[in-house]
Amino acid sequence: MVDADLDTLDELLADDVIYTHSDASVDTKTSYLEMLRSGRLVYLAVEHTTDLVLTRPGVAIVAGTMSGSIRMHGAAKTLNSRVAAVWLSEGGRWRLAAFQPTPIKGQPSDPPDPGVTASADTRH
Repeated sequence: MVDADLDTLDELLADDVIYTHSDASVDTKTSYLEMLRSGRLVYLAVEHTTDLVLTRPGVAIVAGTMSGSIRMHGAAKTLNSRVAAVWLSEGGRWRLAAFQPTPIKGQPSDPPDPGVTASADTRH
């Protein structure tokens, strides 16, 4: 992504990928690659961590974090999200079928979410 290697990304993305961004906008494979090709989206730095990988035959769900910096439509933006990525085995190769980031509220000035406590049950 940082290298804007569109040929490699074309191979890694499923043809019907659902690529969601942290602002809730969604791209298809064609529209995502065009954003990169045109320079409307430029990845300056990206780091992923993997916290959990859940596998079933032909499917892997990867949960973790994504941080970094981008330029979107010319504006600088910092990435800091929890992410879920769904990978499918297609014809002997793994391809990204869905990507979903959720921004992490990391600033001390962010108010806590109403009704959420530190002891809230998160098993849903």
